[in-house]
Amino acid sequence: MSDGREARGLAGLAGPHTQTTHSEDLMTNKFVRHLALCGLAAAISWGAAPSFAQSESGSVERSGISAELKHEDLVTGHLSELNGKYKLRVALVTYEIGGFIGNHHHAGPGLRCLFEGQLTYVQEGVSHVFGPGDCFYEPGDIDHHARNEGQVPVRLFNFQILPKDWEGSSAITVTPAP
Repeated sequence: MSDGREARGLAGLAGPHTQTTHSEDLMTNKFVRHLALCGLAAAISWGAAPSFAQSESGSVERSGISAELKHEDLVTGHLSELNGKYKLRVALVTYEIGGFIGNHHHAGPGLRCLFEGQLTYVQEGVSHVFGPGDCFYEPGDIDHHARNEGQVPVRLFNFQILPKDWEGSSAITVTPAP
């Protein structure tokens, strides 16, 4: 590949018009597993997911976004306080040009790692633009929204720790304070 992905450690992550080989697919799977483990370790070090009832998930305004579940497993291992209570989820998220998600929270903390496009992300009124190779942390309990204002689709891996029984999107409608 000549697009610089090797230099960013993203070899094997093909764009929408690129054929992948079996070895590239294996590299992608290895890369996803490696990032998932890093995401879990980082999210745990910043604090485990809070408990939410599934019914608290509301309809967050969004357009031009799709998500493909790549992997989901119950947390097990040496961190016994988390075992069986939480799951780690990894999804490939695509924001089409002009795609956005409105103000929301998440049911648990997570890391987002971009590998294509540029995402404008606003948290607590502060705007950041993330591009290929950038990763950022979302604690879950802070208002934020995002939009693809670029000229190409945004693709990112979304790593999250969620309550073990959580189904569907982790985005939670922000309820204004009384």
